[in-house]
Amino acid sequence: MMAVPVAAQTVYIGTRGAEGIYRAQFDAATGAFSDVRLAAKTLNPTFVAVHPTRALVFGVVAAPEGKLSSFAVETDGSLRLLNEVSTKGDGPAHVQIDRTGQWVSAANFNGGSVAVYRILPDGKLSDAVDFVQHVGKGPHTTRQTKPHAHSTYFSVDNKTMYAADLGVDEVKQYGFDAKTGKLTQSVSLKLPAGAGPRHVAFGKKRIYVLNEIASSVSVFEKGRLLETVNALPDGFTGDSSAAEIVIDKGEKFLYSSNRGADTIAVFQIGAKLKKLGDVKVGKTPRGFVLSPDGRFLIAGSQAENSVQVFRVDAKTGLLTAVGAPVAAPSPICFRFRI
Repeated sequence: MMAVPVAAQTVYIGTRGAEGIYRAQFDAATGAFSDVRLAAKTLNPTFVAVHPTRALVFGVVAAPEGKLSSFAVETDGSLRLLNEVSTKGDGPAHVQIDRTGQWVSAANFNGGSVAVYRILPDGKLSDAVDFVQHVGKGPHTTRQTKPHAHSTYFSVDNKTMYAADLGVDEVKQYGFDAKTGKLTQSVSLKLPAGAGPRHVAFGKKRIYVLNEIASSVSVFEKGRLLETVNALPDGFTGDSSAAEIVIDKGEKFLYSSNRGADTIAVFQIGAKLKKLGDVKVGKTPRGFVLSPDGRFLIAGSQAENSVQVFRVDAKTGLLTAVGAPVAAPSPICFRFRI
């Protein structure tokens, strides 16, 4: 009996310095990545988010007058702009959808602030319903002279919004009211001095924080820092900064990318993180993503304008390249439309 072919899946790609948001087709059976084409013209959409149940995509406009864009997904996968709203800060770097699909958050990297928006019935975004300006600085003399809110996330129970701030070495925790969109600050996760937290991944009980400046991963449980491990290859002495962190659905493996070393570090998750290996990828890897079934990892090379697909070994977590790199303009962020 012949197996039923797996339908192609759509992947949206955030970019910097290219024409806008791109979309591509991914074959979940073979790992083939193809048909990269412009989905919507927009300025520096460095991070995008795909709505889980509605035909909507949200993207930042990483500019001094930061904006957040809402797009309707057309039948051919292209995107139609619905509206743009101010992020109330400079250089937004991240957008996230809450667990109810009714709210969107944005983090302003240069502005050092976060904001929350309602998703309206027509798919447009409201003006910000809440806004918080971070304060403080860290010990790094050039990279931590002020707050740099890098990313935001909603907890599984949707009662907390986390905001990783590279400039102040904290992952701030805000109480989140899903009825009003309002935030109330609570105790933050404190990172090692000069670490520069960038992105966060959530396990069942643990929180994994990727530190951009230190190129390390910090692990928290119940608000307590358990360990911080180096994500760079052994013996590496050059300049590098971490970019993305992802864990698999079974919370067996953790992956993080390093710009400069140009690697993806592979860790086994246990009582402590155990480094399994370092996979060489294209120059300046930024974002990457696991396929919905976890069988493949898609990584972008910003400097080489290319995308490489890797097959994930289910037993070891290690990566093997599938085919040759595929041309794609300045790929920074990848999100599947499920």
